[in-house]
Amino acid sequence: MRFIIIAAALLTGSLLFSPAPAPAEETHVPKKIEVPFREDSGLITAEYYISRGKYSQALGVLEGVLSRHPECADAYTYRGFAYYRLGDKKRARVDYLKALAINPAHQGANRYLADTYLATGNLKRAYEQMQVLRMTCGVSPCEELDELEAKINRYRKGQRGRASDDDDDQ
Repeated sequence: MRFIIIAAALLTGSLLFSPAPAPAEETHVPKKIEVPFREDSGLITAEYYISRGKYSQALGVLEGVLSRHPECADAYTYRGFAYYRLGDKKRARVDYLKALAINPAHQGANRYLADTYLATGNLKRAYEQMQVLRMTCGVSPCEELDELEAKINRYRKGQRGRASDDDDDQ
């Protein structure tokens, strides 16, 4: 029966000239912009403070980051770096180990942990950490590994002061 009604409407032209339904009014509701983790967490601010040598300010920011994101290996690594620069190598090592517990392949944490070993004269542990970093980097170019190898080589050649206090490498 429907077919007959549609066919009759087509023959008489009543369907051809019927007005189209009005389009629904479009409302432009902006989509919520998803902010990447690094921007949201405060790591960029911490990086800024660290790059300016403001390690105490970086520690304050990183405490907030870790309260919101307690499983952030980057935040532990940065906090360890700030502690290291402030002279607290023990707390730095603890934070690097926390970062590695979360992400064993974290190149920065592996590299900086080796630095703490060198700074305390433990070449054997620094070398072991370099081997871990070598496995982590694989065949890819790895700046952290290159820097650490150079630092260990300087240390082995008797430039201990340069190896443990090198601002370019930390």
